[in-house]
Amino acid sequence: MKSNTSFRRLFGMGLAATTLLLGAELAVTQPAQAAPCGDLSNCDDPVEDPIPVPVKPSRPGGYEPLYVALGDSFGSGEGAPDAMLPWTNEKCHRSALSAPVRAAKRLAQNNKYAGNILYSSFACSGATLDWAMGLNGEKDGGILTGQKSTGMPSQISQVNTKYGSRKIDAMSISIGGNDLSYADILQDCSFGNCVPWDSATRKMFEWDTPRLKIGLNSLITAIQGDENGRYRSLQGDVSYVYLTAYPDLFNNSNGYTCNSTGGLFVEGFTQAENEVMRGYLGQLNTMLAQAVADANARRTVGHKPVWKLVAPPTFTRNGYCATSNRFINTMNDSVWIQQDHKGTMHPNAAGHLAWSNQLYNSLSWIATS
Repeated sequence: MKSNTSFRRLFGMGLAATTLLLGAELAVTQPAQAAPCGDLSNCDDPVEDPIPVPVKPSRPGGYEPLYVALGDSFGSGEGAPDAMLPWTNEKCHRSALSAPVRAAKRLAQNNKYAGNILYSSFACSGATLDWAMGLNGEKDGGILTGQKSTGMPSQISQVNTKYGSRKIDAMSISIGGNDLSYADILQDCSFGNCVPWDSATRKMFEWDTPRLKIGLNSLITAIQGDENGRYRSLQGDVSYVYLTAYPDLFNNSNGYTCNSTGGLFVEGFTQAENEVMRGYLGQLNTMLAQAVADANARRTVGHKPVWKLVAPPTFTRNGYCATSNRFINTMNDSVWIQQDHKGTMHPNAAGHLAWSNQLYNSLSWIATS
């Protein structure tokens, strides 16, 4: 009696395994459901009952959504190289650990439909909206014009080359820091005194601010055209454009403004200097918010995307001078992580992960709708 029961159980397990294999093959073409028990006396036995195989429905029309990312070093992943492949693009210091890439991976993982969610990043370290002359030298270009330091064409034209007139469901853009000479501002605050009203920092900011506003207006035109739909340079229609605001870099582990008078580069900022730089960063985010409002208010003939501002992640206790759980690289961090200084004052891998969560929350509709 015992041997017959064992045989029946083994036979049932084999039958269940065969049913699972057949179900896995059928899952591509039809919804899975539990097969009826051949022997009703065994229906309470979890070993012998076949397990339903979940099948994702097809997206209507077989459509595959497309998300593209443009931007500067905060969008490319500077400061967070991948241990396996430091840069997916060496010229741009584009990292697989950047916030846009991580957000795109989460979209794919949480896609409720069968098929793909397409993604491409064109973000490049050092990028500005367009080429220009600043008080301290040239602006590199990158979004609307070619980027001189890399020799690459504009990111808009790169999107055109790859996707042509294809619809773009979402586009995120991280831009503005280099347009406001933020690296030069950091150096001025580190090696000089950027607090006085006549400091070089304030002169640079006053010089760059009008140009950034003009550049953001040109960005709107490049994506959706002017009031009459003219002068667009992006070929594809975009459903949603997301400008990403910059996170606060200047907090310690207790949430207070950094204050350190010694050390290399950023470690030498006083509390007053950190407040100056935080103020400029706040004004930059305000300009980005105003650009979003201007784009949505502009009357445009033909297709018009919806513009949104992605609020920055909260780095209240994770700034560059935090003693633990730091999300922002110091110079020493950058040299250790990527063997150069370029990742200084950029998010590290943990910072990009926090930022990716913020970005994913804005983009999650792509995976679910």
